[in-house]
Amino acid sequence: MPRIPGVGDRLGPYRITRELGAGGMGIVFEALEEGLGRRVALKVLAIQLAEEPEFRARFAREATVLARSDSPHIIQVYSHGEQDGCLYLATQFVPGGDLAARVAAKGVPAPEVALDVVAQVASALADAHAVGVVHRDVKPHNVLLRPGQGQVHAYLCDFGIARDDDSSLTSSGVVAGTYAYLAPERFRGAPATPASDIYALGCLLWFLLTGRAPYEGGLVQLAQQHEDAPVPQLPGSGRTTERVNDFLRRAMAKDPGARPASAARAATELRALAAAATPVAAPPTTPVAAAPAPSPAPPPPPPAVSAPTPSITREEPPRPRGRRGRVLAGLAALALVAAAAGTGIYLGTRGDGADPTARDGDAGDSAGAGTPRSPVTGSDVDGKDGDDLVVLGDGTTDVLLSKGSGGLAAAQRWADTSYAGEKVVRGDFDGDRRTDLAVVDGSEIRVALSTGTGFAPATSWRDGLDLPERFTVTAGDFDGDRRTDLALLTGDDSGIEVQVLIAEVGGPGFTEPTPWVRRAGWSYDRMRLGAGDVDRDGRADLIEMGTPPRGGVDIQVFVAGDGSFADPRKWTDQPGWTFAESRYTVGDLDRDGRADVLVARKVDGGTELVPLLSAGDGFRATDGTPGRIERPLDRLAIVAADVTGDRASDLVALDRDRGTARLWQLDDDGSVVRADGRDVTVPGAGSATLVGITR
Repeated sequence: MPRIPGVGDRLGPYRITRELGAGGMGIVFEALEEGLGRRVALKVLAIQLAEEPEFRARFAREATVLARSDSPHIIQVYSHGEQDGCLYLATQFVPGGDLAARVAAKGVPAPEVALDVVAQVASALADAHAVGVVHRDVKPHNVLLRPGQGQVHAYLCDFGIARDDDSSLTSSGVVAGTYAYLAPERFRGAPATPASDIYALGCLLWFLLTGRAPYEGGLVQLAQQHEDAPVPQLPGSGRTTERVNDFLRRAMAKDPGARPASAARAATELRALAAAATPVAAPPTTPVAAAPAPSPAPPPPPPAVSAPTPSITREEPPRPRGRRGRVLAGLAALALVAAAAGTGIYLGTRGDGADPTARDGDAGDSAGAGTPRSPVTGSDVDGKDGDDLVVLGDGTTDVLLSKGSGGLAAAQRWADTSYAGEKVVRGDFDGDRRTDLAVVDGSEIRVALSTGTGFAPATSWRDGLDLPERFTVTAGDFDGDRRTDLALLTGDDSGIEVQVLIAEVGGPGFTEPTPWVRRAGWSYDRMRLGAGDVDRDGRADLIEMGTPPRGGVDIQVFVAGDGSFADPRKWTDQPGWTFAESRYTVGDLDRDGRADVLVARKVDGGTELVPLLSAGDGFRATDGTPGRIERPLDRLAIVAADVTGDRASDLVALDRDRGTARLWQLDDDGSVVRADGRDVTVPGAGSATLVGITR
């Protein structure tokens, strides 16, 4: 009968010298490769697993999978084989120990070291994902460290539970991954994806900065907290702290689609943070014991969850009701099976067959995907729930803050300038979840960052531009990294060009303008431009209103890709409308995560408000009644903003003659209705400009 060897035994050319650790999959030894004298880490599969064909195949495949990735941050494979019924894998030996042991012995490292180590792990994940492998168990015990000259080198190891997406093997249903680092969707039985690896990466960063896992407790408590608790945040308000907290919020977002779009992008962000790091918190200076893995046995009913020591500076939007009961009910059953099995959580006989190769961060349309990211650049200048209204007046910039369901508050002065003669659009250009202002002229782009209580003086983010006298600027997240970028439309009667400037990670700055689309024969004067994510892929698309040669109005969409916009497709055609008497604004009117448009049309005696909702491949009219404002279109300024904070965009209509702004909303039956009692006075309304995404 096969047995696991011990110290002094030989497996192939390897003589075992000591045991390094043991787990559910087997035992890891330090061994000496005879003839070469090379120390190796020798992983031996548990006998009960070695007898299962699926696990045997997975174990043998690990060497091939790892060998495919020539990554400096993934443990190197030397050989693998079988002897006397024992399967083994020999890999690079790293003498520095694992991350959990290092923190337990020496405490947390300096913030810049922590960020650098996690950046290296993100690079390892990027390399693994590139060859089709999702790790599924990113945690401190699986990060090995080798000290170097002035820098620690990190290696990601233990891909034994990773699944190769090219494999035809079916899973027995194990939910792999240590619970303290497991993404919320994994507790619900969803398959592992690159996005779930990125969630674990965020948990790893929190551990390395604070010495503790982000959430603690038994299985049920952990499931509840990963699902519902706010993402923990570091205390303090310094610039680097805010940027680290922003990364944590996104990496550990409950919605997989809100996480960084790829591990490679996460690595880039983390390297930039490490380079700029000053102390971001006051982490413990004494050694912190690594928390043991929680038992899979079901604990008693959870008490009230207490927050971790670091303060919570911002909560995510409320989770939809009704999911917690389903999660806990499912976990109760899973825990009973886990206790009986003793080796993990089993999901009956369901195969874990979903495709982990889907584009990172694509939340898709699956149930339980969580709160979707906003498809349109918002206007939340103070970083609290609800969009605010930014008004450029006579020499000042005023803000009307959201009061949630109470509408807009009275105007407050946020800057002693109105950026006269320059085009101003809104966007979160530095990724801190507060809306800033981009100020654009023909030669330079400046950004006035929000401090939460005002706009800082505008500073240069890109100079050396050579724009013509007439151009249009539109703001949107065109590359899907949750930072707002800019698109510049130029042209004449012979054709147009749209150049995109990407907000640089780690900023401040935009990339050089790059042409993303050119259209010969199009007229600059016969088109208007906006931006929003019409197809829920996480990237803003161009939404163009124009007039075709035969007259009327059509709206075409240029879908954003990697570094370019696709050829336009007509999403609606309105031959009875007049281009000169139509305006539009972009928002998510029906709260489905797709960008819609609301068209304001001049009609007899007033203005008609017509909603057109995205169906994923076109805009459709609702069955409801259009709104109507008894004021001429040319005396109104309109902008879409989620003032009430319910994730459905409202329409803010400023009456220049009366000096008031009013909210309009899409009713349940698709009608545009006035929100009574929400009028608010706007200073200098006669000449004021409402800041939106296009100028």
